[in-house]
Amino acid sequence: MATRTVIKWPLPIAVAISLFLMPYLALYLKEALRLASWLPPGDDYAFHVYFALMAARDPLSLLGAGQYPGLVHLLGFASGDPFALGRLYGLYALFLIPAGIALWGLFFNALGAPRRLAFFLSAGAVLGSVRTLAGLIDGQIAEKTVLLVVVPLGLYLWARGRPLASIAVLSTSLFINYLGFAYAGLLALFIALRDRRALLFLLALAALGALFFHNKLLTVLGLSSGGWAAGEGSLVLDPLRGVLYAFYGPSGLVLPPLALLLARGSSKSQPLLLTALAVFALGIAAAGVGERLLRVSSLLLPAAVFASLVERRSGLWPAALALYLAGPGAAGWLWLAGGWEGLFARVERITPEKWDAYLSLLSLLPPNASVGVRWSLDLWFIPLAYAYRPDLNVSVWVCSWGPSGFYVYSPPDPRQWYLPCIASAGPPPGVLVYERNGVGLYRRLAVQDP
Repeated sequence: MATRTVIKWPLPIAVAISLFLMPYLALYLKEALRLASWLPPGDDYAFHVYFALMAARDPLSLLGAGQYPGLVHLLGFASGDPFALGRLYGLYALFLIPAGIALWGLFFNALGAPRRLAFFLSAGAVLGSVRTLAGLIDGQIAEKTVLLVVVPLGLYLWARGRPLASIAVLSTSLFINYLGFAYAGLLALFIALRDRRALLFLLALAALGALFFHNKLLTVLGLSSGGWAAGEGSLVLDPLRGVLYAFYGPSGLVLPPLALLLARGSSKSQPLLLTALAVFALGIAAAGVGERLLRVSSLLLPAAVFASLVERRSGLWPAALALYLAGPGAAGWLWLAGGWEGLFARVERITPEKWDAYLSLLSLLPPNASVGVRWSLDLWFIPLAYAYRPDLNVSVWVCSWGPSGFYVYSPPDPRQWYLPCIASAGPPPGVLVYERNGVGLYRRLAVQDP
């Protein structure tokens, strides 16, 4: 390990890395701007709009036992219009990218990195995580709020010598997302183990949470522990493929042993190193949420390694950064050469034609009807029904159709990516009674005409 010296800003290296990344950054920007075009394209945005509408209609639901509504659903107070909320959530997801760069940069700066280097490294960590962008496109904005805002803010406060404030910030993840709570809570524990007062404070917060929010705490812990088993629709990858997939290249094979080596000692970056290694290990071991944990580690691990290297005043950071960015950078050049269509499989779950069809179908359904929709195919029907036909009872089916009086169904688009069980899904068990813009309304055969 290099001796502790003042870290220099090697301009030629920074310029070389930036030039290598130019095509990738252009492709990254092209993908990211989809969040600001009409409605965001991914699966989960429909649910976030639904829960935002629920939070505005019933604010006490924010304190309920379920994972959602959560703090990100406070946007529901901004508008009761599902379309406006969808646009707001797309812009919110886009905002999380610069917010993450800023907050991770503040953490690196607090560890001793010069300001230019701190934000250069934070930009590399955030922008180099292709799967973080893919998660934002998909609509994982609650969990990415923890990853891009809560965690780096908590680490910044820890690096500035404020462990109690750090743990308080990290504890808010309980009201944001169950997966985020799992790794933010782990980080809070590693911080608390370094400071007696912080440990007592964490125990006090845990006791208060168990007393006042025990239903939510138990639900979140149950959802987290349930991730060990593969559920319906889980994306299960073998360990090697999962690591290469999550890190978008071979850096995921080198960064974990490097982080393990750097974790020895009592540095300010040690809690993050230990958390990142634990998330990486759990991502390999957990079948249910393993793929999502590996996505998280694709940002936590490089950020932890960068943090440790700058804290140790090591000159190895350019090598670590170049290794991490090699895969995404190569993808950019392949795209420029015409051999790569995009950074990840395309999704486009909502279109103006579908939106118009859903509104039309809502006017045809009888009062208090039960309606089934398929995951990834027609999820936007849910917030529209909640806003304009609250009498309807809408259920979501993933890999197989369940019992409902009516079904809303649009066939999979061959140009998009779906879970295999959805891509091969056929129409629901019923008779087509209405069709508009490719979206069909089906009535279950056992149900008589209203």
